[in-house]
Amino acid sequence: MAATVLTRGRQAQAIGTIAVAHALSHFYLLSLPPLFPLLRADLDVDFAALGLIITVYNISTGVLQTPVGLLVDRIGARRVLVGGLFLNAAAVAAAGFADSFWDLLILYFIAGAGNSVFHPADYVILSASIQKDRLGRAFSLHTLGGSAGFAVAPAIMHFLADYTNWRTALLIVGLAGTVLAVLIFLMSGTIRDTAARKKNGENGLTWRLLFSRRVLPFFFFFVVLAAAGVGIQSFGVVALVDLYGASLGVANSVLTVFLVLSALGVFLGGFYADKTKRPDLILLVAFLVCALLMALIGTGALPLWLLVGAMALTGFLRGFVNPPRDIMLRNMTPDHLVGIVFAFVTTGFAAGQAVMPVVYGTFMDTGDPASVFWIAALCYLLVVPMVFVARPRAR
Repeated sequence: MAATVLTRGRQAQAIGTIAVAHALSHFYLLSLPPLFPLLRADLDVDFAALGLIITVYNISTGVLQTPVGLLVDRIGARRVLVGGLFLNAAAVAAAGFADSFWDLLILYFIAGAGNSVFHPADYVILSASIQKDRLGRAFSLHTLGGSAGFAVAPAIMHFLADYTNWRTALLIVGLAGTVLAVLIFLMSGTIRDTAARKKNGENGLTWRLLFSRRVLPFFFFFVVLAAAGVGIQSFGVVALVDLYGASLGVANSVLTVFLVLSALGVFLGGFYADKTKRPDLILLVAFLVCALLMALIGTGALPLWLLVGAMALTGFLRGFVNPPRDIMLRNMTPDHLVGIVFAFVTTGFAAGQAVMPVVYGTFMDTGDPASVFWIAALCYLLVVPMVFVARPRAR
């Protein structure tokens, strides 16, 4: 355990710092998709190629996340977090000067390398800085930060591109991230980066636990959820334009509603997670409803008000289940392995986001926008048996 417990004010500063950094990580993940129609016209590339950029970004993140976790343990999470944030932001800013698809591909590979630091560093910092009886709320606010980053990205990128151009939009948000990296560096004394875990014998890593029935289903859980989410987030706008004849502004607004309600769901789900003794039940119900709603949207027959309502409810439920999910995983994880286990399972998030964008982009290029929502519905159905496997067994 840490020798001295941080004051509540310092703990709040630590949570706020990590939540803001996590928000920017998710924001950058969605910095390019709202610009796809503009990039397609300007650079003369198809949607499959644009999806490949998102794939490369996530491959870079996923492959490097475990090595970065080892680096965090060796030199400390604070320095790794600041360095990764700066690299991520600088690459996004440089993308504003890209002259070709290949320039964007290389720069977003570099950005993905910077993005790989967030989950290993964030969970180590939170585990070391926050009292155990407040750690659940800290994890919820961390997730809320990421959801907020997703929520504001489409509207902000659309606004900046509409009033300037796509290049200036990327430059502005990239420079903002470099400034934040400097600010986090200057205030890094408010956070700790040494998790309270054993230093002898175990070396912080138990492969038997990572590949056990308790933990491994969560890895695939993240893979499938990411596969659903990346389709909605990356191609939901263009799919709504093609499937429902919506304008680009309206389609971006619908996605923003989805993401804002997801953030609200995360916030309220934290209160539920603190009270429930069966977090698995809400997961089962929520994902069945999400699958039904995505299938209905995929019909292309919903009126606008019902389309917005279905997207809003799906977003809310997707956010609401995140804290109970994290509580399920935390309850079955030894205190000294929290950072490692969370880093391992969230690698599944990067894996799902790496594989699926090209698949979605290919369907879009063949004139099948409904597939974005049908695939998401199938993914939500696939989550259900994973919840059954991972849920705690009755004593």
